[in-house]
Amino acid sequence: MDQANSEYDAGHYERAMELFERIISLGRESEVVLNNRGAAQDALGMHAVAAASYRAAVALNPSYELGWHNLGNCLFGQELYKEASAAYTRALALNPTRWENASGLARSETKLGNMKKAKGAIDKLNPLADGDDPILLTQADLYLHAGWRTEAAECCKRHISRRGDSVDGHALLGNVYHDSGDFAKAAQSFENALEVAPEDPEIWNNLGYSYFCAGLLDRALMCYDKAIELDPRYKHAWYNKGYALHGADRLEEAVQCYWSAISVDSDDKVLWNNLGNALYNLGGYAESIPKFVEAIRVDPDYEIAWNNIGNALERMGLYAEAIPFHDRSLEIRPGFDYALYAKGVCKSMVGDSEEAYDLILESLDLNPLYDEAWKARSRVARQLGRLDDALSSIETSLSVNPEFDEGWIDRGEMLLSIGDPEEAERSFEAALRCLDAPPSRTAYGLAALARKAAVLRKLGRFEDALAAYETLSGMGRMDDVMASSVFSLARYLGLKTVPSSTKAMLENSVGPQTKMSYVEFLLDCWDTEAASRMLAALDRDEGGPRMAVAEARMKAMSGDVDAAMEMVASISKEERDPGIQKAMGEIFESAGDLRSARACFEEALSSRPSDFGAALSLTRVFERMGEHRAAIRAADVAIGIDDAEWEPYDLKSRAYAALGESGKSEAAKAMASERLSGSGPTADESAGGVKG
Repeated sequence: MDQANSEYDAGHYERAMELFERIISLGRESEVVLNNRGAAQDALGMHAVAAASYRAAVALNPSYELGWHNLGNCLFGQELYKEASAAYTRALALNPTRWENASGLARSETKLGNMKKAKGAIDKLNPLADGDDPILLTQADLYLHAGWRTEAAECCKRHISRRGDSVDGHALLGNVYHDSGDFAKAAQSFENALEVAPEDPEIWNNLGYSYFCAGLLDRALMCYDKAIELDPRYKHAWYNKGYALHGADRLEEAVQCYWSAISVDSDDKVLWNNLGNALYNLGGYAESIPKFVEAIRVDPDYEIAWNNIGNALERMGLYAEAIPFHDRSLEIRPGFDYALYAKGVCKSMVGDSEEAYDLILESLDLNPLYDEAWKARSRVARQLGRLDDALSSIETSLSVNPEFDEGWIDRGEMLLSIGDPEEAERSFEAALRCLDAPPSRTAYGLAALARKAAVLRKLGRFEDALAAYETLSGMGRMDDVMASSVFSLARYLGLKTVPSSTKAMLENSVGPQTKMSYVEFLLDCWDTEAASRMLAALDRDEGGPRMAVAEARMKAMSGDVDAAMEMVASISKEERDPGIQKAMGEIFESAGDLRSARACFEEALSSRPSDFGAALSLTRVFERMGEHRAAIRAADVAIGIDDAEWEPYDLKSRAYAALGESGKSEAAKAMASERLSGSGPTADESAGGVKG
């Protein structure tokens, strides 16, 4: 027996277990031997086997308190809290002076949610805690975890009154205040602890978290940096710093902090998930997915990560592919409201509106305060033709979150569709108030600025809308939809160029078709030098027949019409379309031969009466020829082809103005402005694939 105990004390647990078993095999079984064998098995990680040894010990001697105590510890470690509570209760009854019995019972009842029973167990420590500071602190910690914060604070203060230099006492009191939501007092307690132990990274970290929760970001970051300086491998400080930066929309910095935390512990699912979220919020949807997969590697039943993969696929437009990931999330947690909502959104995008509607309703039953779900319900209701439901749903989302700019935009668009432009304008103005914040370079910030530009356009504030697009360009964001809006706004405002940042983006960072649209805009403005530079940078295969026509227009503008016509004639038949006459008309127009241009546009329109571009070009030629009545008739032809476009109304307005008919000119101008406002990108198109 002595040898076995010596082996155990030396940490040779396997040898100790063998010796205890040999003693038992020799028939010298006792509660002590069985208990000690259980302790060796526990130390080897054989917890279920150890529990059997402890049970055998107390079965042999039901009054063996140490056996009951060790059984409680073993069961608690296996998360068998009800059985652990029963074991600790027996141990406590046998030996009330072993404070660990009351502590174990309290922790077990706390885990079971029986807070009154937990408090009763903690109270049993009172006679032991009076003269023992460590027990008093244990009592405070137990009260805190059981939710009895006042009692926890009293224990801490009693301890500090006896030992004012107690780091543990001040730190624990800080935890109590923090848990109570009194972050100022929590910070003061942590600062008191740091006066005694200024090199303790955990206290610096906790102080930082209290500052963060109090909204003092700079102070919080300073504390996290101090904790990291003291311990560069302090995972929680790296994580908390990343979390704080994440919340402040400083996502690139947050990503670096999460990576630093992961370098310390690559088996933390929350770290991987948060890293994925930060990349997702930066617009890196494909990049985020492997990070969520790593979270699932750590915990295959981590339903949040499964759902987040679905969200990323949804943002990539892979709606059908996203649904199985939401399904897996719901298999793990059937009542997961966010997964129900996300699956509903995907179902609506693949055309299953009825099921989508039911899923979103189920999500809202679980979480009626989720504004995005109300917005999704509104959209699906519109798909199903339930306009009253759609409008009431979006208004409910706004009652939940009055700062929900996309909700105000959706409401405005619905009100326009039912013929209430005045209320729609008020809704768009409300959206602008929500968007009136300095834009960030994150995907969320860029999407919000894109929505702001779209709303300004809808309100007819075209100069402001163009300025918003210029800001987007300066932040590295420009796509085909935005470029098209910029060209339309510039033409409407009579500008001969686009703003500088937008110009830089169009010259360097957009696709070939958008660049060709920019070339055509430059040629319309007679800026052949800039157009020539753009064309020189384009690959001929990328430019296609549009490039050939643009080059021909430039030849015509230089006065070489014959060479221009030869260039058009050289376009292969495979590349030609029915608009070749329109292309020739553009060349004649560029050369100033307006009669030949008119004949080409009329022939193009005759062969294809639905050619809006030919009708618009014919209107423009009549205007340049001074034939304003003919221009009005040609504009009406263009409007008959597509009455949603603004340019024919604008040309018609100018023709009426030239004829001195100011009333008709103003009416046509108002129609142009209305069409330009209404043809802007919707909230969805300008949202950039970002969900709030």
